[in-house]
Amino acid sequence: MHYSERLLGYIKRAEQTTQAAKEHVLRDHGITPAQQSAMAILSDHDGITAAELARKCAVTPQTMNSTLGRLEKRGLVERRPHPMHGTLIEVRLTTAGRELFDRADAHVAELDSALAKELSAEELADLKHLLKRVGDTAQQITASPASRTSAG
Repeated sequence: MHYSERLLGYIKRAEQTTQAAKEHVLRDHGITPAQQSAMAILSDHDGITAAELARKCAVTPQTMNSTLGRLEKRGLVERRPHPMHGTLIEVRLTTAGRELFDRADAHVAELDSALAKELSAEELADLKHLLKRVGDTAQQITASPASRTSAG
């Protein structure tokens, strides 16, 4: 089977083209998809640590610290000591950060709707279900000790 016909090829092309569309939408707001993802999680989990945010975004702590540094420099997030556990640093969206995120996220939601407009409600539900199953299967494969020894 040719790579272009493999499931992984279809997933890769869909991911590349949808991320390019997301980058295009976010460009007008001056943020990257990675920054928007971090801001989205902060909008739901204000005050989490950078390490928690990195886990939720599936990036390394170093990558997250770099992303947060750029957002902090622009006044979109702030880091401050936890009120009860002074050694922990909380990350929060600033008022400006929340306003920018809300505007940008509205455009991302429009993109999401545009991407789904050619699908029926049933097709969209099926697509989400199938992608979740593929993702869950991939996660099981990478978590399995046997897959690490037989992959070599």
